[in-house]
Amino acid sequence: MQTIKIKATFFRGTLFSTLFILLLPLQLFALSSDRQQPIQVEADNLEMRDQENVSIYTGNVFLAQGSLEFRCEQLTLHFDDQKQLTLMEMTGTPVTFRQLDDEKQELNGRAKQMQYRQSKSILIMSGNARFSHKGNTIESNTIQISTDNEGIQAGSSGPEDRVKMIIQPAQ
Repeated sequence: MQTIKIKATFFRGTLFSTLFILLLPLQLFALSSDRQQPIQVEADNLEMRDQENVSIYTGNVFLAQGSLEFRCEQLTLHFDDQKQLTLMEMTGTPVTFRQLDDEKQELNGRAKQMQYRQSKSILIMSGNARFSHKGNTIESNTIQISTDNEGIQAGSSGPEDRVKMIIQPAQ
């Protein structure tokens, strides 16, 4: 069963059911062939720290894998001792991503920072985060998308910042 946790008190009944259906994670939306594609990275500069298992790309960074594209100012890749990716950290003004689903519909997001934690299959978007797909959007200080349990969590940094959503009518 899918779970969505949103730090807001005004979501109930039909609206919550609609959110449950509309806001699914990247893996569920993603073009199914993307994972089999090679990863390409371009940047102005690259610093590799082999002993720390870290690669740092800076300046106009572009990462692509199939239809998935990230753009940022700095990308830091962390690897384990077997050279498997464990953490991807991106910063920018803002960091952006776009991807196509199997219906060729675009999903996209932006935030000041993003982290992808490979072991937990979680994308964390923080700082003026926004995620949208098919005209449906969610905005919050932080949005966390889990590709394993197919859930989204959104929350604000304080009472003045609220989770905001736009949900298009069902067709």
